[in-house]
Amino acid sequence: MTKVATNTSNRHRRHARISTELPTCVKGMQGVTRDISASGLYIVQSSEQKMGSHIDFWVDLDTPGGKLKLCCEGEVVRVEAVEGRFGIGVKILSQVIKSYD
Repeated sequence: MTKVATNTSNRHRRHARISTELPTCVKGMQGVTRDISASGLYIVQSSEQKMGSHIDFWVDLDTPGGKLKLCCEGEVVRVEAVEGRFGIGVKILSQVIKSYD
């Protein structure tokens, strides 16, 4: 189930965030999104990333037309400990959608 985040702390954001769990991969490490927007996302995974670093990652999208892969370059803007794992806030710098062939 997905839902749009509506609390007051989100008022300063440029794009609405959607709470959803989607499979993702950063530097070969599997993870899952907590939320996603047009300009960024929050990933939970077992490896830590360095603040300010640029990372390549992908997100699996399951659409009515079939599975797609959102391939992105991003900048790590937040890192925090989350239940024995790491939460990573990523600003999307570039993105392309690819089909699974």
